Amino acid sequence: MKQYYIIRNDQPAGPYTIEELATMGITPDTIVWAEDIVDWIPAYQVNELNSLFASTTAQTPPPYQVPSGRATEAPSYDTTSPEDRPSVRPPMPPTYLVWSILVTIFLCRIAGIVAIVYSTQVSSCYYAGNYEGAAYASRQARWWVRIPAYIYLAFLLAFLIGGLIGWIFNR
Repeated sequence: MKQYYIIRNDQPAGPYTIEELATMGITPDTIVWAEDIVDWIPAYQVNELNSLFASTTAQTPPPYQVPSGRATEAPSYDTTSPEDRPSVRPPMPPTYLVWSILVTIFLCRIAGIVAIVYSTQVSSCYYAGNYEGAAYASRQARWWVRIPAYIYLAFLLAFLIGGLIGWIFNR
């Protein structure tokens, strides 16, 4: 039989069966956990427990606050809905992926591959919420794209100057 743990008096308690939870009078917002649940969640999100509070009216509980100053602190829970959370995120830094591919094809495979790796890390870090990591990967991708381009331009300029000098002296 499946057993559940609950947060009671800011401490994990249990294990309890569904029948024991029914006699305890848990609410839909009681924080629960079971073996097949990844993290602590409100009881209303567990389908097996929905029958326990079918007759109760839905109330908005105060946000769960973890008491401070304990040796082992319980995890904090964000009880705000996604609509209430601020959705301000900085703009995504440039990925330089197209430039990385062009450098790989036309200039230097090694530097281009390194630039492609950093370019793909920009978006994955950004969407994971790691904005500093995304900015760092963008700077690295830019560096690995620009260095081969500058070296190529320097050799091209030297070749053109050498050809011009040779043309002048061979006249």
